[in-house]
Amino acid sequence: MPQPRITRSTVPATNSYTVSDAKAFVLHFHQDIGAGATKAVNITYGVAAADPILELTLTGNAPINLLTVPPGQEVTVGDFTVGVTVGPPDTDTGTVLVNCRITNQTLGSLGSPWTLRGSRTAPNHWDIRFSDTSALVDYVICDPRAVVQDPGTVLEQDHVTLVADDATGPAAEPTVLGLANLPPNAFTPSYLWHHDADLAILPMDETTDAPTLDVTLPGVYATIAAPLTLTTSFGTDGFLTNVSEPKQLTISHRPQDIVLVLDRSGSMASEDKWTNAVIATRALVHLIADARAGVNDQDRIGIVTFTDPGGWHGLPISDEVEIAMPLTALKDAREAINPLDLGQPADNTNIGDGLVAALDLLADAGPIGDRRFTVVCMTDGLQNAGHYYIGDTVPDNAPPGTVEALTSVTGARKLILAGARMYVIGLGSTIDVELLRKLTDTGFTQVLDPADLPGVFTDMLHFSQEVNRPSPSDKAPEPIPSEAGRVYVRTTDADRVVLSVIAPPTDGTIALDVWDGAEFVQPPFTVPEANVSETDQALSVGAPDKLPEGEVIWRVSLLDKTTGAPKALTPDQVLLYEDLHLKAELTLDEQAYLTGDDMVLTVRIRRDAAPVLGAVVRAELDAPAIGLGEALSAAAVSATPPPATAANPGGRDVPPPAEQRVIDLMRHNGWSRWPRHQAPGLFADGTDLLHDKDGTGDYSNTFSRVFKAGTYGWKVFADGQDPQGNTFDRQLTISTVAAVKVDARTTRVKTERILHHPSGLRATRITITPQDVRHERLGPGHDDAVVFALKDGMFEEIFNHQPAPVFTDGTYQRVILFKANQHPVVAVRAAGTLLRPIDATG
Repeated sequence: MPQPRITRSTVPATNSYTVSDAKAFVLHFHQDIGAGATKAVNITYGVAAADPILELTLTGNAPINLLTVPPGQEVTVGDFTVGVTVGPPDTDTGTVLVNCRITNQTLGSLGSPWTLRGSRTAPNHWDIRFSDTSALVDYVICDPRAVVQDPGTVLEQDHVTLVADDATGPAAEPTVLGLANLPPNAFTPSYLWHHDADLAILPMDETTDAPTLDVTLPGVYATIAAPLTLTTSFGTDGFLTNVSEPKQLTISHRPQDIVLVLDRSGSMASEDKWTNAVIATRALVHLIADARAGVNDQDRIGIVTFTDPGGWHGLPISDEVEIAMPLTALKDAREAINPLDLGQPADNTNIGDGLVAALDLLADAGPIGDRRFTVVCMTDGLQNAGHYYIGDTVPDNAPPGTVEALTSVTGARKLILAGARMYVIGLGSTIDVELLRKLTDTGFTQVLDPADLPGVFTDMLHFSQEVNRPSPSDKAPEPIPSEAGRVYVRTTDADRVVLSVIAPPTDGTIALDVWDGAEFVQPPFTVPEANVSETDQALSVGAPDKLPEGEVIWRVSLLDKTTGAPKALTPDQVLLYEDLHLKAELTLDEQAYLTGDDMVLTVRIRRDAAPVLGAVVRAELDAPAIGLGEALSAAAVSATPPPATAANPGGRDVPPPAEQRVIDLMRHNGWSRWPRHQAPGLFADGTDLLHDKDGTGDYSNTFSRVFKAGTYGWKVFADGQDPQGNTFDRQLTISTVAAVKVDARTTRVKTERILHHPSGLRATRITITPQDVRHERLGPGHDDAVVFALKDGMFEEIFNHQPAPVFTDGTYQRVILFKANQHPVVAVRAAGTLLRPIDATG
């Protein structure tokens, strides 16, 4: 398809421009016109069924439609008159000539500014020729170029970049001439991508200011063709717009390898954490197997458990890091997980070693090729053992030269670590959220109540397979009557539904019914026998047995095996997911935050390629009521730092000092869990709602009360109607972490002269209490992030050949030693904030 372009005549003594294959153009020029003089501009366009619109505007005045000026008459505009002659169609060239004459009726004008605009409903050929060379053309701009580069065949869940030609066109065929003279932002190019396929691809149908779009492709059950088109525009009024020819994006399924990495340390024995982890693991294996059934027979899932009877040590990794289930084909894993013994909580927490074992499991399973890797890691504590550590700093009690950073792995391990999608679940209040958050830029959740673990753990299915979870309820949608002990779920145009009920088979048998408009009946499609373990039951329906189109109301029951009567069943026992015809995606504008930041939530809702409008999107927030650093500083649990405690061989997961301080603080305050805050009126506008202000299907709002450091757990509920009129509901979760944003103005700095220092030198103690603008303290444990630098003099610990002091009350201290003729100045960078220089002379 020919693209719009502008050509300037190179013929000497001519002043003309040709606009080709464009529906519209804008030409801005300045013209010197003497008293009583006339200057002309001729416009030629192709003959068509309907005349174009040609408008001439003198800046500051109303436009004149040249084709409506009566023959022989003139229109007055400012100090000028405009006359127009429209010639008859030229049968030889198939064109029409419009002669426009501008006459100055006063004493003459220098550089009068004019704009000529032409538009038609279909691409056309335009020639604009001035009567002499005195007309100074500032710019000419026509419809933008719209060409999509062939995306070809790509793999599901890949990150791909869609690429288009620059809207301004190549230098040889530009759509803009005189770019330097354009008014600021008046004709900024924009690009709107669109696809036509029976699945949702996000982000799509969003306007960008660059000719590229980064997207993450969804999972697919079979190879799917998604025709792509691109709408390009100059400006925002839609006058200069172009639409590309479709290009075929083909999405193909690929083999997926998933490894679950489970913390089996001693602390997992408390609060039923390990019991819930086992239940969640079984349910997740069942759900993944059902979600991917029949998609790719090379899909596999494996399980690694980790613990370590020792402390930090050299290689090899402890043999208590076990492959509980090797990478196993999903249909086999679905059965193998039921009797599988995952062991019992044992010793210390070697998270890094567990992850390396997962990388090796994936690497040893064959060439990487097109395989897609997902690693799910769950832990309830801080790392205190093993060979590989997480983070940027060697653990304090690790023997020198014995341990390695997880990021130091090489070969296939490095490739898989870089390419795998990592989902991290932190269980409990004493985890190092900031440390675990470094493992992933994709999925992180903190679970405070172990009983919530199965539901949260299986929400990983949304992350891994990109399916959505409708909201189960013990109430049927109106006007359907509800029955006690039943759970009701609504899906919309699903090809497949996967279901797990957290209940052992001894509690009853799953029954799945659908509403036929009058009553609940057995589905008119095959419902397979449930796969059962001692803790849960799971099944899937649909694809290749296509489910009914539109809205389906499901009734989930647990029936007594003898009487067939329904037994007690609650919504939190029902984990049901549907595939992605209607997709809701919850995102945050940042991966992590600092106190005082704004946090922007966005939910994009699409029904295949179409945005879903008019939905009600409501948010709930579980936020820290007390910041960890502030609480530890206020309590000053111990006046001196606790001694580094080596992991206890054969013991019960001896916590490192940082974790022990949190445990002591919670015990001291009588907290069974960290205090949390759930308040209404979350957002800056005083509501709990996300709004689609632009009518794009993107619902957003801003939370402006990130006041405490810790984990912020969002749960969002969306309900409405899709473009086909089907009712839907969705529940989405996401977690993020906020750290203290140290403020140089409010951070406390104290200097104290020390008399008669044993060194014989002058001495000054510098005490820093880092805090944010609301006086929330950074707290202890951030010694690697509070860095002291000294000009002139010496730090006391250097003089004494000792480690730098560590304090647990939220202060960071150094003693400066100096001679009488020295003038020491201390610089401090606290958690990224440079404080004012400190004069240490006292």
